[in-house]
Amino acid sequence: MNNLTVYRILTYVLLAIGGFLALLLLGMLMAALANPVLLLPVFLLACVLIYTYCSFRFLSRGIDAHMYCRPSLRDLIRVNGYGTMGFASLTIVNCIMLMMNPSTLNEVVEQAMSMQKEQVEGMEEMMISFMNYTIKFLLFYSIGLLLHIFITFRLLRQHADAFDLPSNEA
Repeated sequence: MNNLTVYRILTYVLLAIGGFLALLLLGMLMAALANPVLLLPVFLLACVLIYTYCSFRFLSRGIDAHMYCRPSLRDLIRVNGYGTMGFASLTIVNCIMLMMNPSTLNEVVEQAMSMQKEQVEGMEEMMISFMNYTIKFLLFYSIGLLLHIFITFRLLRQHADAFDLPSNEA
């Protein structure tokens, strides 16, 4: 399978997940206005969303349609790619730490359950299994993001002519 085919598939998968993350970003933005500690995660999530959209635009316009792309698109991809790389790296480290040390996850679930007014039978096991699935999903998503970023940076160098002004030769 061609590298461009893998890149195209990854781009569309990341774009679909980005749609859901955009909804999450709206909710987090409202929470960050009340609690400034959340501004860094909001910033990193915004970097992921901007990178995802800009890389899709580069794929559809610059690579597939061979159209002129503004240099600002390349700059947006690079800057937000670095922010996305930080997000993905932090997420991978956190996921691996939680997978290797499940007692931390159990403590978090126990604290969350102690804050509930009513104790529901089987809720703790359900929360732990949901958190395990979420951790695995985030791990694969972050690995996909890192792979996509490296391919994008390579394609930016290969298709640098997409950012050159078209000449009006008749």
